[in-house]
Parts: sequence; structure tokens; C-alpha cells
Amino acid sequence: MVSPYRSLPPLPTLRTFEAVARQLSFTRAADELALTQSAVSHQIGALERHLGARLFSRLNPGIELTEEGRVFLEGARAGLDSILLATDRIRSRYRVGMLTISAPSAFATWWLVPRLGRFAALHPEIEVRIAVIEGREPDLQRDGVDAAIVQRPAGAAADSGIEMPLLRETIFPVCAPTLLSRRGIDLSAQTLIECEPEGEETAELGWDYWLARLGSADDIRPRRLRFTHLAAALSAAVDGVGIALGRAPMVDAELAAGRLVRPFGKRALVKAHKVYSLLWRTAPDQRVVAFRDFALDEACGCELAAGPCGMPASERDFRTRPGWLASRAARRAAAASVA
Repeated sequence: MVSPYRSLPPLPTLRTFEAVARQLSFTRAADELALTQSAVSHQIGALERHLGARLFSRLNPGIELTEEGRVFLEGARAGLDSILLATDRIRSRYRVGMLTISAPSAFATWWLVPRLGRFAALHPEIEVRIAVIEGREPDLQRDGVDAAIVQRPAGAAADSGIEMPLLRETIFPVCAPTLLSRRGIDLSAQTLIECEPEGEETAELGWDYWLARLGSADDIRPRRLRFTHLAAALSAAVDGVGIALGRAPMVDAELAAGRLVRPFGKRALVKAHKVYSLLWRTAPDQRVVAFRDFALDEACGCELAAGPCGMPASERDFRTRPGWLASRAARRAAAASVA
């Protein structure tokens, strides 16, 4: 019987073509594939001869896909993605080993990394790899990620077969205790530390919102100091450089240790407009299931979490505690039903 796939081009050329089409550069594709630029050009030429069509137009400088190239790219990616998905399903069905988790840098630094020791104690057979991805939602397959921390608008975050909300931040001003005086803190005399948003900007992460909230927007213009990463901004606050906008639970450890304080107390706090959710691949294996359950326990702060219980005060009453725990159990059961 004649093979139905006899007219397919050589499979290595498909991978090379996809890399060149994604990078729109023979040089960058060669670096990605660990090939020489000459080898990449040779493979693209062989593929074009096989198809009888030009896939790229040579510009000055650069290249772009032809119409035939765009059509072929759609089919090539669909085929490669199907092969990748089938490969991953087979390899990961009984695999215990490396677990790759992507997260924004702030979440990774201030929430995830401090908890990895507890996860390692529970699952010493699983090696964790953290991939910091900023400014975009990861493509789990193409980025080689097993699970990802992503942000969603609060109204759009919901449980599903491949996603589960974890936590919603509370935002408030923080500073080193050395900046406080007996009269409190004078904003006009302080440097306001801002952190550029990781994705779409929201008002509560900027000082303009807080100056208006604290009734100081019109009469003072304090100095500003801006950082591109939350870790640097909070480090500056700990060192007494100025006042930053803290994000709980990210800053809980710094507050508990007394390295940061809340100069305006409970009167100055607001819920973030976005929620952190955990996203995972369909048909998760035992590594992903283990991390998913661990992350939910940590985020819930329930009795199964390794850290101090974070159950809301209103839920600690014996009359409401069973319902709270049942809700948590239902969330875990819903996720497990698709495992």
C-alpha cells in the first residue's frame, strides 16, 4: 500500500520554516535551532523547491512571508502543534521530573519562590523550573510551560477545566518604619516610589490615584522615583528611600518582619482590579495536579496550607467554617474531575 504521506516535505524543513516565519530572520532562526545560517537557507530552499513556490520575499533589509508562505505556515503550525501535543501526552503520562511554571516577575519573586521550599518538602521527586514571562500570556505549548500564573480582570476570572483563580491583591502604601514620626508621615516631604505595570495599567497601581484618595492631589507635588520591577521598588522602600505601593499578599512577609509598615493604616487600601489565576494544560499529569493542589491550598490559607492560616476573620466562626471549607473542596473537586 502506498503511503498517504509520500508527498510530505522532509519534516526537519517544517521546523526550520516555522522558526524563520516566526522570527522573520534567517539569522535568529539559525541561533534558535543551533544551525548555521547557510544550513537554514539550504533547508528553506529545499522546501520551496519541493512545494514549487516561494515562501518568503526578500526585502532590503529583512524578509516577509509571501501569500503561499502564510498559507503553508498555518498548516505547518497545526501539524507541528498536533505532533507536540501527542508527544507531550505520551511522555508526561507517567513522568515525574521537571515541572515548568511561568509567572510574572513580581508574583514569582514575592509569592511563589518563598513557598517552593514547602512544595519541595511535599514532592521531592518534582524538580521545579520557574520561567519569568512579562507583558503577555504564555503559550503553554510553544513556551514549553506546564502551568502558568496569569492575570485576569476580576469579573472575568472563573473556575474552568484548565484554569482556577488563586488570589486578588490588596494595594496600600508602605514604607520603612524609620520614615514614620510621632505625627505620622508627611507625603510632601517624601519620595513616592512607583512601579511600572507588568501589563495593562490600572489606576490603583499609580500614585496619582492615591494622592487623590488621600486628599493630597492638588496641594503637593512630591518627588517620584520609578522602577520597572516591583522587587526593586519594594527594596527601595525597605531601605527608606521613600513610600511605595505595597501589594498583599506579596508584602506580607516584609510587614510581619517589621521591615515595612502601613503609614495610613486600614483607611488606605483597595482591592486590585485584576486576579491572579493558575492556568494549566489539558489532561494534566501528576506533577501539574500536585502543584495545582498545593497552590490552591497556599492561596486559600486553609488548614492544609503549610503557612499561617489566612482564613478571613468572618469565616473563622464555627457556624461558617464548614461552608467555607466545602466551597474550597468543591473547587478542588471541579478541577480534579478533568484531570
